[in-house]
Amino acid sequence: MVHAWKRLLALGGRRRWMIPTFLGVALVVAAVVVLLVVESPSSTAQSTTVEPIAPQPPAQPVRFSHKVHVEQVGIACLYCHSNAPRGQVASIPSVEKCIACHAVIEGQTPQARAEIAKIRDAWERGVPLQWEKKTDLPDFVYFSHQPHIKAGVSCVECHGQVGSTDMPPRNFNMTMGFCLDCHRQQAPEKVAKLVDCATCHK
Repeated sequence: MVHAWKRLLALGGRRRWMIPTFLGVALVVAAVVVLLVVESPSSTAQSTTVEPIAPQPPAQPVRFSHKVHVEQVGIACLYCHSNAPRGQVASIPSVEKCIACHAVIEGQTPQARAEIAKIRDAWERGVPLQWEKKTDLPDFVYFSHQPHIKAGVSCVECHGQVGSTDMPPRNFNMTMGFCLDCHRQQAPEKVAKLVDCATCHK
């Protein structure tokens, strides 16, 4: 009778130890199943097929066409972006510069005449056109158009064939690697300074 009682107590102790162990194993198995479902090939394939949305260009006050002005009329880049040879930014032409031509040039299509009317309206009201910036470099990058124009770098070398488009694309390749590739191809006596960090990160 005593031995039977001891065996019963021992069995009860093992059962008390087995219950939490069983629950722990069950929780681990459940967690593994959840992870397998989340990381299944079908869900991964679905997530990788989603294409990023291309950034939309900002709305401009006038639907300006570089193609008309450069290819059809033959205006040089620096006529409108006149600050490039002497400063950091190329500058956007003022209403005064636009109206110098469009005071007499009407436009050949109804759409062109409607856009030119916006320029004349701004001129008559004495307000600037609120052009939206398309590209912007980080604050830790220093860039100036002046030394590039002085060195004979053409606009198309960095900006591409803007003159063959209405508005230039927003994602042109202005990266550190792009700049360094060009700087390393310059005269040997200039390369050391052009690839120095402090040249572009002041």
